[in-house]
Amino acid sequence: MSRRWRNGERIKVRTLDEDGLPIVRYGTVGATLSSDGPVVVMFDDLLGGDIVDRSELEVVAVDTIELSLAGFDLADDAVLRAGLADMWRAEADLAGLAIGAVRAMGDDGAGVRDSDGWLLAEFTHDGLAHVVRCTPDRDRADTVIVRADRSNRWDGFTA
Repeated sequence: MSRRWRNGERIKVRTLDEDGLPIVRYGTVGATLSSDGPVVVMFDDLLGGDIVDRSELEVVAVDTIELSLAGFDLADDAVLRAGLADMWRAEADLAGLAIGAVRAMGDDGAGVRDSDGWLLAEFTHDGLAHVVRCTPDRDRADTVIVRADRSNRWDGFTA
């Protein structure tokens, strides 16, 4: 059964730009044309509405904001790694999420080593603790994924 979208709900759509490069567009549901048909979306970066197949829509939430960045040196180099949490926060802002204070972890904000990557920062959203993580992409070598997840009790690297 397909998800029911409500007017005013924040969404994202993964698509390709005019040059064929992958992008994420954020917007708001303007109207649903039928219970299982397309949805009218008002994209933040476009004037007017577009009709989008509901299978292409994803809900905007803290745990759905993800950066896929080429260059594993972004994780290996402490100076570069220190900027990844701010990049994630900028993407969350672009998506329309109100994220409070984000506190960098580790020496000089370069994160704390985790089993398969780095814990970069921590924050609270809607009363729940989250961490921003940087992990290698298992499907694409030389690519890192930066995303937020709910904080686990074993993530307790706070000072």
